[in-house]
Amino acid sequence: MLVSESPLLRLAIGRELASGFELVHTLGTASADRRLDVSALPDALVIDLDTAERSGVPAFLVRLVERGFTGPRILVSSHFRPELAAAYSASCHTHFALARPWRPGALRSLVESVLGVADARRAAAGGR
Repeated sequence: MLVSESPLLRLAIGRELASGFELVHTLGTASADRRLDVSALPDALVIDLDTAERSGVPAFLVRLVERGFTGPRILVSSHFRPELAAAYSASCHTHFALARPWRPGALRSLVESVLGVADARRAAAGGR
């Protein structure tokens, strides 16, 4: 599930993840809450922190815990420095950070890694 008010960010993320992932777009945390209320929990969330409703994101993350969501949360922001985002991602099991703009393929690689998709593909390819 992609949580972002920005049409350009939703488009960029959609392009990078379109092949291989089913993406549910939401227009911010209120829209994401409504979607989560009526459907199953997604495997992962990509959350745009560069949003007008930035102050609502912490409360949204708390509601995810209350819902029992245990999947990864990928936090995307232009305020992250790439080195710190990578260090943060390496130190946590549920929250991951990605600096904007990211290198082509970086988001896809991060999503595959946190979902274990890359490991499954390597195993299916014979460990190459």
